[in-house]
Amino acid sequence: MFLILLLSTILAIALVHQWKARRQLPNGPYPLPLIGNLHQLIYLCWKHGGIVEGYAEIEKHYGKVYTVWIGPVPTVFISDADVAQETHVKRANVFGVRHAPGLMNYIRMGRGVVASNGDLWQEHRRFALTTLRNFGFGRNIIEERIMDEYRYRFSDSAAASNNNNNNEKMGSFETCTRSFFDLLTGSVINKMLINERFEQDDTVFEKLKASLSAGFENTGLLDIFCPVEILTSPLLKWRQDKIFEPLDWIYELCKRNIEDRVAQVESGEHVLHDEPDDFLDAYLMKMKKDEREGLESSFTLENLAIDLYDLWLAGQETTSTTLTWACACFLNHPESVKKAREELVTVTGGHRSLSLTDKQNTPYLLALINEIQRIASILNVNLFRIIKQDTVIDGQPLRAGTAVTAHIAMIHVDEELFKNHTQFRPERFLEKEGLDRKLIPFGIGKRACLGESLARAELYLVLGNLLLDYDLEPVGSKPTLKSTTPFGLLKRPQQFNVRFVPIR
Repeated sequence: MFLILLLSTILAIALVHQWKARRQLPNGPYPLPLIGNLHQLIYLCWKHGGIVEGYAEIEKHYGKVYTVWIGPVPTVFISDADVAQETHVKRANVFGVRHAPGLMNYIRMGRGVVASNGDLWQEHRRFALTTLRNFGFGRNIIEERIMDEYRYRFSDSAAASNNNNNNEKMGSFETCTRSFFDLLTGSVINKMLINERFEQDDTVFEKLKASLSAGFENTGLLDIFCPVEILTSPLLKWRQDKIFEPLDWIYELCKRNIEDRVAQVESGEHVLHDEPDDFLDAYLMKMKKDEREGLESSFTLENLAIDLYDLWLAGQETTSTTLTWACACFLNHPESVKKAREELVTVTGGHRSLSLTDKQNTPYLLALINEIQRIASILNVNLFRIIKQDTVIDGQPLRAGTAVTAHIAMIHVDEELFKNHTQFRPERFLEKEGLDRKLIPFGIGKRACLGESLARAELYLVLGNLLLDYDLEPVGSKPTLKSTTPFGLLKRPQQFNVRFVPIR
């Protein structure tokens, strides 16, 4: 009898607490104690075939700003582009604090350039942005390294294919798109960070990518909010092998690369100079500068490992996935390929490579890339911010301590912005001025993706020069433009092979 009374009292307190909390939050489906809206969310996602489709059903009933309780945690989703702009950009001081209680904080523990906040985040983000920006000006290291890797990767794959298959047309080769672009983008970011490339058939890299892909595909919404202590407990050991092992491997690799470089510098084998060739050298020089000036610095070897870890993850997986989506779009829409190629031949004369300086003369290519990123929209759920003070959002109250996110995937399928959003139409960005500003594949506000400039350069140079240099042929049936991971955090395209045939 006492136990029933105790449980009834706890339930009553929980209901009253939740009722009071809901009065300080935007509208949303009614939550249950402890589990929140998980039962409704799981059902809607299952019934309609994915996370985005499930949230779309909630939006139909509660509008474009609504609250969903993930267990006992209230989360607010913004799927209105104007509201996202008003909150995340105009009120960035309120909506600019990263919320990273679960998987995001694994290894990082409040450090790095993704999950940290406050002075440490500002210092390290500013340094990373400045360093990458310096690579883009003067010596233009970014374009040089992207194009060097582009030429090397295509020529190396063609040579290997011709050696193994004498029937293959000279210069042509067949490849798995995901593996090919994994290696290309992985080498680009690795060269920017430590000035080393990955070679084809690198078993370590292949193992890393396979396990990392599995980790992303097995990560769900609950992993974001579940405390690290629970995620790493023996109770969830079965998930650790799939999700944490590749993250541990990358972190250990970052530490080994740092140890090797420091040893080379100390032995005189590697010399630091005023114009560093990679992020690692730039960071070590910053450490030496702070030491000379007697500063109490957060730039340490331990924090360097976290920064490299963040930059590698941010610069590799998302860009590679977008390039794979691009090839799927090209194979399904040859008319868009034709229009882009005609523009590119006019701009380059057909006898030189495309450069970043050509951007203002290639409006259709830019529109094509925009539409690829809109269709791909590779995050089913974006990263969250945490509100530190009571405020108002879209005319509704928002209490301190609430997790908030701009739901990018929902904004990119908004019929008011992108009419007939299921259709692949690059022309929409040419017909409607300013529409490209509603496209936010890299996030929005001061917590937007740190590697945005590098990713944009890669997409423009790789896709533009690919269209100039190669025809694409499907191997077997054409891939569909439907995601194979609608319930994961990362929206992956179908895995498929393609044949690149040189244009003579």
